[in-house]
Amino acid sequence: MLQLLAIIRKELLLLCRDLHGLLLLFVMPLVFILIMSLAMKDDFDRRSGVQLDVLVSDLEHSDITQNMLNKLAQNEQFNLIRLAELGGDIDAEQAIKSDHYSFLVTIPERAFTEQAEDRVVADVLVAPATSPVITQLLVAALIYAAAEQNMQLSLKALQEYSPELEGLSLVPDEEQNEGLVSTRYAYSAKKTAEAPTSVQQNVPAWLVFSMFFVVIPLANTLINERQLGTLRRIQTIPVASWKLIAGKIIPYFFINQIQVLLMLAVGVTIVPLLGGDRLTLGSSIAGLMLISAALSVAALGYAMLIAVLSRTTEQATTMGGAGNIILAAIGGIMVPAFVMPEFMQAFTVVSPMSWGLQGLLDIFLRGGGIAEVYPEAGALFLLGMILLGFALLLLSRHRKY
Repeated sequence: MLQLLAIIRKELLLLCRDLHGLLLLFVMPLVFILIMSLAMKDDFDRRSGVQLDVLVSDLEHSDITQNMLNKLAQNEQFNLIRLAELGGDIDAEQAIKSDHYSFLVTIPERAFTEQAEDRVVADVLVAPATSPVITQLLVAALIYAAAEQNMQLSLKALQEYSPELEGLSLVPDEEQNEGLVSTRYAYSAKKTAEAPTSVQQNVPAWLVFSMFFVVIPLANTLINERQLGTLRRIQTIPVASWKLIAGKIIPYFFINQIQVLLMLAVGVTIVPLLGGDRLTLGSSIAGLMLISAALSVAALGYAMLIAVLSRTTEQATTMGGAGNIILAAIGGIMVPAFVMPEFMQAFTVVSPMSWGLQGLLDIFLRGGGIAEVYPEAGALFLLGMILLGFALLLLSRHRKY
């Protein structure tokens, strides 16, 4: 135990003297969070040319509702999918909450035959990852289509009493018909659901990215020890290889947790002060701790393997830095997965950063807890242990030569 504590103390001292490593771990992700959250505040993920899947549940089944949906379908940004065509086994609300579809539009029975002034002819359930900009676009298009059908019904009734009105065309006023469509959010980080903001997307994304960047300072310290002969002198002492690895990764594990706390604090406090939206943390601290620990294990396993494989600091920086950027690009960190083409969305699962990001979004956007993040956390823990196992094996083999 004393050997392990001595190795940990040595690692902390080396890290404290590495100013560039500290800047990389803490300042860079903070800058990313501030810039991306504020820059994308008003126009977050505007998906020009990308079709969004809209589930439609038409309980009235009338010519009027069919005309309204046909009008909505003229907007090429929305791909209308009839719930009836998918079979009765699908849980529509759960599918929206899981972001399998962007919206659920429900048209109640007798939506256009009721005469009440405050009647709702369509209810829209919004998926957690769908941006407010796109939501406003869908709701506006739906209100216009519903108001047009209302106007046609009123005009038809007038023409029955006044034939001279035949051929008259009226333009619906969207503002006067806003109450025709109600909006709900599957985003449930709060008891009262609200639309997620760019902060809810950008903070977890760049948090994951920053945690994986421990690869550069960790690898550099190991390579410097190897080049200066420090590692060889340590290996002359009867100390197990696992202690060498544990002594290096334990300090960085706690550094990762400090990163998490710092990034979340920025999203909660600093971003709102600069005019952005406030980060909502969800309702499961235990789930957040679990996915944070799992992310750290995976990041440290990756970092330790790169450190053992690299012979120079240049190799470590290139392999670690380039690898992180590739994993971030694939995993939906730099570009949200839901704006990618469909084949690219399926490809995101190969990146462990994507697993961590989805786990954080399960908590921040979908109101999830330990049960919801357990699959992603389990996969990250398993990957981290496998990578650490490879690093331990390689380090043990090096000691024999």
